[in-house]
This record gives sequence, C-alpha cells and structure tokens, in this order.
Amino acid sequence: MKILVVEDDQMIREGISEYLQEFGYSVIEAGDGKEALEKFNNDMDLVILDIQIPYINGLDVLKEIRKKSELPILILTAFSDEEYKIDAFTNLADGYIEKPFSLPVLKVQIDSLIKKYSGTKEKFEYNNTEVNFTSYTAKLNGKDIDMNAKELEILKYLLENEGQALTRSQIIDNVWKETDEIPFDRVIDVYIKELRKKLELDCIVTIRNVGYKLERR
Repeated sequence: MKILVVEDDQMIREGISEYLQEFGYSVIEAGDGKEALEKFNNDMDLVILDIQIPYINGLDVLKEIRKKSELPILILTAFSDEEYKIDAFTNLADGYIEKPFSLPVLKVQIDSLIKKYSGTKEKFEYNNTEVNFTSYTAKLNGKDIDMNAKELEILKYLLENEGQALTRSQIIDNVWKETDEIPFDRVIDVYIKELRKKLELDCIVTIRNVGYKLERR
C-alpha cells in the first residue's frame, strides 16, 4: 500500500513515515504543496495532508488531487483550525486528525479509510491489466481475457486486503460460499497461477509458509 505523507515539519513527517513502514506501508514524503503534486500519482492508496504547508497550501493540493482522483485523503490540522476543517470537508476530504496526535490512532484511521475505500472498488488497473468486478470482465493490453469467476473473486479479495499476507484458508473462507463445494487449500495455488499467467500480475506475491498478498510496486 502506498501512502503520500505531505508535511513541512521534517520531524513529524519522518516520524509518520518510519512508523507506517514498520507495518509494511510504502511511504512517499513531500515537504510542501508543490512537491506533493509533483509526486502524486494514481497508484497511491491514501494521502496524509497537512493544511499549512509552503508554496501551495493543503486545501489547494486537496482540490487539485480531487480533479483526478477519489482516493482517501486524511487532513492533518491544528486544534483551532475550524474554518480549515470546514473547507477541507467541502472539498471532499475523508477525515482529519488534530495535532498533536497519536501514531497508533493515526494508523487506525488510515487502515479504516483504506479498507472502506478498497471495499467499494469495482475496478482494478495494474500496468496493462484492467478488471471490472461488476461485469466479471478482464482485459490485457486492451484485449478481452477469458476468466473464471472464482479467479476474479480471489483477486478482488486480495485487492480489498492489499498489502496483507493472506493464508489459503482465509481466501477460501472469504471467497467460497456455504453452498459451494469447499476445495483443498492447494487449489488456491492453481487459481493464483492462472491469475498471474492470464493477466500478467506480478503484484501477487507468494509469502512462504503463509500464502499470498497483493502488493503493487
């Protein structure tokens, strides 16, 4: 999972980054609004955005990002910044956390927003691969690929838990319905192999002695 941390206070920025990296997040840092917009891209999963930053303030950065992305944005704000909070939500921020803040509380908010956002994703794009989970269709290099429904359901479950290692049993428990014939654990390996082959998904990583995770690089 990629997170952009935009904060002009180096100590706070590095503290957030180091803490999140301990939990497997990939963190990109920006010290001002101009740098934030230069580094932002649609592969990111969440933005942590301070309001009072140099060159381009956080609210203007928020407005620019919203022109091209709906990914979750968490605002960092001082306790007295009520007007800024109103402006932030008016411009579609997804939440805010007041300074000073607890890093564990920040992580809970991040995890909650990412889970909420990922859970509503009906499309997946990676390199030359496009998947629509509503229509159960997939394309590679613009060409339709014949996919098994369970393959796409497994991919969606991996996407909803992006960055987390999932056991074969977890995948089975969450993808197979009670009315389905429950497969052996190793059947998951076959589905993963087909996903990688058909859609060229090197982002599905094998975790030895555990299972698999989806990790976009």
